[in-house]
Amino acid sequence: MSSSSFYNSSTDVNRRLWRKKSQLIDSTGRTYTAFTHDISMHGMSLFADKYYKPGQVCDVEIPMPAEAGIRNYRFNCRVVFSSLCGMRGFRTNLEFLDVPSEHKNLIQSVMSR
Repeated sequence: MSSSSFYNSSTDVNRRLWRKKSQLIDSTGRTYTAFTHDISMHGMSLFADKYYKPGQVCDVEIPMPAEAGIRNYRFNCRVVFSSLCGMRGFRTNLEFLDVPSEHKNLIQSVMSR
């Protein structure tokens, strides 16, 4: 996925707004609160208080309601782009590295809304 695809509007047919409180886990294991902005089958963007370098690998953990309470979906990602975006922090665009089929089902359900 090219970084230029992340400059498109979030209402693009390939991306859906998806605002969720999440945890961003960097390669050292440190956890930071983040807020997702949008998602596609190839990646997501979020707002975080920390700058991440392009190419850096991280995980994003998103709690979602499930039959048995809350289920955490964890996505392994690579940073494509990160830029300061006013008071909301750094908008960080991520590319999925490996998406298990059950996670693809979640993304597809978000995309179909």
